[in-house]
Amino acid sequence: MPLIPGPDAYLELRMLGTIISAIAYGIVIVLSGNCFLLLLKKRGIYSNRMRLFLLIYVTIMFLLSTLAIIQSTLGTSVLIFQNINPPLLVGSFTLPLAIWGADGFMVNIILLH
Repeated sequence: MPLIPGPDAYLELRMLGTIISAIAYGIVIVLSGNCFLLLLKKRGIYSNRMRLFLLIYVTIMFLLSTLAIIQSTLGTSVLIFQNINPPLLVGSFTLPLAIWGADGFMVNIILLH
């Protein structure tokens, strides 16, 4: 069963990638919600300053991933249904920022321990 109208294998694989990334984004929503709830509790192992930093970090990463999934969905939809290739919609410029943010956080944790 084809995912898109027409025989283009590239667009079909792109649509499959968009579907899989949307499923992963659903997991991001749940994890971000859990992080917010845990960090908003008054008692915990983190200081107030660290909790504020982590809340800001989780918020920024959630916003970046939201923008990345919107760009991916819009870019794929435009490619499939309008058959044009606008450069700003096809490439995601927020995804590298989200990846750098995650990598920077992991390097920071490794350096602190």
